[in-house]
Amino acid sequence: MSNKFSDLISFVESKITGFPLEKRRVIVACSGGVDSTALFRVFCELFKAKRIFSLALFHFNYGLRGEESEGDEAFCEALARGASVPFLVARASEKDRQDRQGEGIQEWARRLRREALTKLAVNGEIVALAHHADDAAETVVMRMMRGTSLTGMRGMAEWDGLWWRPWIRLPKADIISAVEESAMLFREDSTNAQLDYARNVVRHHVLPALFRLWPAGREKLLDLADDAASVAEYALEKALEDVRFELKAGTPDQRTICDRMPVCDQSKLAALPDAVALAVLAHMARSTAAGSWRQLSRQNLMKVLRAARAVEKQRFVLELSQGLYLEAGSGQVKAWSARLPAG
Repeated sequence: MSNKFSDLISFVESKITGFPLEKRRVIVACSGGVDSTALFRVFCELFKAKRIFSLALFHFNYGLRGEESEGDEAFCEALARGASVPFLVARASEKDRQDRQGEGIQEWARRLRREALTKLAVNGEIVALAHHADDAAETVVMRMMRGTSLTGMRGMAEWDGLWWRPWIRLPKADIISAVEESAMLFREDSTNAQLDYARNVVRHHVLPALFRLWPAGREKLLDLADDAASVAEYALEKALEDVRFELKAGTPDQRTICDRMPVCDQSKLAALPDAVALAVLAHMARSTAAGSWRQLSRQNLMKVLRAARAVEKQRFVLELSQGLYLEAGSGQVKAWSARLPAG
């Protein structure tokens, strides 16, 4: 085993020390690519050393690249078999591929993968993801350019529910260096080089240019995103108290079924600075039973905020996406989800 790969093992092992992993299985999400394959190899060594209780490998086959996709699955299955750990696999159906509903390929793939893993991790399992510092920096830059809140700047956290990203502050170059030194085999996704994906342009052109100018820029960017998110979370907590935020039981009518209805005081919300008020509105939308928030943009939230500040206080209702609504009027701002009754 190479010295650099041993360093990767020690890096992850140092994070395990304070975490309650006893009797919990770690599921490594593995595409077969360099990052996730290296992470699985690291956890194999930790499993052998009894630093983790149980281990499994998960692979999602999207079926988008023909034989290449089948080769990725076979490679991951062989990895699991070689380590004598369970191989968990999920595959996109033809219906899944047809029902993308306007989602980009990467967004669609991420949604399917997370849904499949969430179904698997129902007994306290931890899902280890191979996202590293470069991935996190890409996400921060893309969210800033597309428009996001201060909270949204963080992009990826090390711990997020059942998701664990032990390498989130580790540069990709450290992973590549360890893999090259140990001559580890992995699969290469041909789409990673295609520049028709925005993330690939940021990955291959934007960030390398920035980090050539500012070698410490990656860490500073992530520090800024973390600081911004922490301040925003604190401000949001105080603002929710100020606007008298509460969850009320919804009242079904002939067309609408509301599971939870977040409500706040309209005049109190209107008095907040834009950034804080928008954070409150986003929090309200996410507090409903609705499952899709794809239209939760600053532009849409500003429409609701302007309505809340309007002198005439007329009722204003905005459908954000797929049955998720924000409403201002009669002294209150509400968020609610709706769906047509079956039949």
